[in-house]
Amino acid sequence: MKRALALFLFVVSSAALAAPAELRTVLAALEPSQPGRINMYLLAVAGDGSQEVFRREVEFVRSQFDRDFGTRGRSVALVNTRSTASTAPPATVATIREALMGIAARMDRDNDILFLFMTSHGGKDHEFKLSQNATALPGLKPRELAEMLDDSRIRWKVVLVSACYSGGFIAPLKDATTMVITAARADRTSFGCEDENDFTYFGRAFFKEALPGSGSFFEAFGKAKSLVDEWEKNDKTSKAERSLPQIHSPVPLSEHLKKWWAQPKH
Repeated sequence: MKRALALFLFVVSSAALAAPAELRTVLAALEPSQPGRINMYLLAVAGDGSQEVFRREVEFVRSQFDRDFGTRGRSVALVNTRSTASTAPPATVATIREALMGIAARMDRDNDILFLFMTSHGGKDHEFKLSQNATALPGLKPRELAEMLDDSRIRWKVVLVSACYSGGFIAPLKDATTMVITAARADRTSFGCEDENDFTYFGRAFFKEALPGSGSFFEAFGKAKSLVDEWEKNDKTSKAERSLPQIHSPVPLSEHLKKWWAQPKH
C-alpha cells in the first residue's frame, strides 16, 4: 500500500512539474495577431478532473471555436481528468495565470478578443473548483481571476463560467469591455454535471443548441437561458431551485463584438 501511494504521489508531482514546460510549448505555438482584423483567442478550462463531463465540454467548445470562429492556432485548453495522461496541460491557478499572460503576449491587447470558458463545480463561496487525479487543488476565486485579467491588460473579453453559484463572478469581473456569462445566479446551483454526460445543462444549451444559429453571444445566451429554464422545469427528479443563468453585456464590448462578428471567420 505504501509503495502504491508513493508511486501515485510521484506520478502526480511529476505531472505538476512537467505542466509548466508543456504549457510554455503550447503558448509558444500560438499564432500572433493577424493585422487588419479583429482576432479571437480562446482559453478553455476544465476544472474538476473527477468527472469527465468537464473535459468533454471543453473539447467540444475548442473544436467548435476552431472550426466556426477562427480560433484555430489561437486556442488553448487546460484540462484536468482522472487519467494522468492528458492531451492538454492541467488546469491550476498557476497555469490559468500563465495561459492568460501567454495569450496576451501573442494578441493585439487593444483590438483582439479573448473568449475565456471555464467549466467545473463551484462552491457557495463562488470558488471555481480545481482537482486533478483525485487530488484537490487550490480553487480559483472570482477576485483572483479579476486580478489575472487586469494584469494581462487584455481589453476586450468574454468570460463564460459554467459552475454552481457562478453568478458570483459577475461583480468582480464586469466592466465596460468585459461580457460575463454565468450558468447560475450567485445563490443558485447549476445542473447536468453527471460524469457520463457530454455537457452540463448550460454548456449544452449555449454551445451546442443556441450558438450555431445565433448572430451574437448575447442572442445565444437568451436562447440558452430559455432552454435551461424549460429543461429544469421539466426535470421531475429535481426539487432544487432554478439555476437562473446571468449575463453582463456592456454596450462598448457588444459594439466591438459586432465588428468581429461581421468579419469572415477564416
